[in-house]
Amino acid sequence: MTLSTTLTIKNSSGCPIDNRGTPDYKDGQLSGSAPAASIADGASTTFKIEQKNSLSPGPEGTVTYSLETGNEKVPLSFYWDFASGPAHEEHYTGTSGSTCVTVDANPTDTSGDNHAATYTVQFHPRSPNEWDLVWALSVGLINKQLHALLYYKHQVTAPGFTQAVGNDGWSQLAVSALADPTVAVPNNQTTQLEVHLPLTTATLQYMEGGSQKTLPLSGTTVIVTLDLSQAQVTDPTQLVAKQDAKDHVQALMSAHYSVFRLFIDLTQPSLFHSLRVVNTASGAAVALSQAAQSTLQGGLAGFGHMDVAYPVQASGNPASIVPTLVRERTTQYSANGDFSSVNMCMMSRGRAEPTWASRFAFNAPLASTTNPDGTPAEAKARMLLSQDTFGEGYLRPTVLPAILQASGIPGSILRVAPLTYQCSGSRTNGNKNNGRGEWFEVNNGLDQYALGTESVVFTTQPNTSQTDRCTVSLNGMFQVDIEVSQYPLGAKDRLGTARYQQPWTGLITVKAGNDGRLVTSVDITLGKAPEPEVDKTIDGWVFNAMDALFNWTTTTPQAGILDKAQKFAANLANTFKNNASTQLDVSDCVVLPMGGAYDYSQFVFNKDGAIQVDVSFPG
Repeated sequence: MTLSTTLTIKNSSGCPIDNRGTPDYKDGQLSGSAPAASIADGASTTFKIEQKNSLSPGPEGTVTYSLETGNEKVPLSFYWDFASGPAHEEHYTGTSGSTCVTVDANPTDTSGDNHAATYTVQFHPRSPNEWDLVWALSVGLINKQLHALLYYKHQVTAPGFTQAVGNDGWSQLAVSALADPTVAVPNNQTTQLEVHLPLTTATLQYMEGGSQKTLPLSGTTVIVTLDLSQAQVTDPTQLVAKQDAKDHVQALMSAHYSVFRLFIDLTQPSLFHSLRVVNTASGAAVALSQAAQSTLQGGLAGFGHMDVAYPVQASGNPASIVPTLVRERTTQYSANGDFSSVNMCMMSRGRAEPTWASRFAFNAPLASTTNPDGTPAEAKARMLLSQDTFGEGYLRPTVLPAILQASGIPGSILRVAPLTYQCSGSRTNGNKNNGRGEWFEVNNGLDQYALGTESVVFTTQPNTSQTDRCTVSLNGMFQVDIEVSQYPLGAKDRLGTARYQQPWTGLITVKAGNDGRLVTSVDITLGKAPEPEVDKTIDGWVFNAMDALFNWTTTTPQAGILDKAQKFAANLANTFKNNASTQLDVSDCVVLPMGGAYDYSQFVFNKDGAIQVDVSFPG
């Protein structure tokens, strides 16, 4: 009798599983092919393990992989344990190195001597779809920009144009009056926009069969579906944009950011996916011959370029919340096209683009359709920010050091999970008297020393269930440890120890302010101190030694630590009062043709756990 098990690892994660470690086949051996070195999304690897001989225990072992999201490698471990004997007891477990990845083990054949199990790996993406930032520009906002831009442009140049096509001296598109161009999102997860060009007064001239022909296009709308184009800005003065936007872009470039144009290019028919003409009033299709359509395609070059946005990229690995990579994709909202969006999907800190298959599959609408009071909202922009980006780009470098500084104790910050940190610090008088601490004189003729350590520790936890705000809880403790010793003949004689604690809790509240700033406040509440832990009676003169160490002006360590905590709370309040508006740099992520963002509101956790803020642009 030979016990065996067939193991299947099924990748249903949306990410590749790669980097196989060396398998460990304890009390077993491969029968046939080894596990695959790489498992693509939707694929599986199957391998069979059998016991080494009929007398050995059943096969046991592990095989390890890593799931690659694009930003990180999540370790995976698959374990099997197949006992010999009448019961043939078996165990199958799978573990991952992150809560966003789960492994389910399912025995699929438990009869006889040849068993089978399937491990299924699932990835649960963190909002917003593993991107660090997503700027969702609603179609309604883009159309308002186009309207304002056309008005601004016509203050400089007359409306209308005549665009010659070819060299026959006849073919041309002549437009003398037109209404505002608009855009729509025709599909999800593409770089395509549908451009509507309402022609008030226009004529198309074209050649067909050697004859000159004319097609009146007045009162029609030309609809073009095309791919968005992108190019790096080298001279902001040449942008067809308002001066405020040019100045903003110039300032960013002067600060060594790269700025790109995301634009509609009607001069390149190769970008077109479709072109049709409809009656503006009725929506009825206007028939075009092949020659007329070809000439119209070339004539649309007269519209030139229409800029949609100017996304920003920083080089290297800046710690602030500034994009280092940008990808644009669309999200369609069929219920109301104004709330479809063009999304600037960004990574920060030099991180790689996510490789999760559905990284562009956002749930529409991304921009808010209603105001907080329930009334219909104006189509604007919305920025979505991952917890980790907010933590690493703002909380960790700005807020947490301020809290440690207010404590008066130098410390360190350890990331545990997104927006979850452990901060700790301590100071001691152990550098005095060869590590003995503070010396003081007593009447028994022996030198005595008080070795003291003052410490602070606190943790943070995001309150993601409160979706009408953005708050992070604090839970902390001040602590003083005292050890009193004497050293007769140089040998240490510990006389007593004591521990004094002061617990506290706090709440970090972040709100949106103007000009790309965050208004941050921290409230601290002192808790009830536990009874001191004193293993021996320590005389009052020890407290004087502690005063010398910690600069206390109290008579007991417990009163001293309470005074310390009260000053900490006051210092912290003043710290954030004096620095209430801390730059977030979100206004440096995207500039629109009419200018940069000027208003931020509703800075909250959304139902998916991401941070979101509604953004207003001029126009």
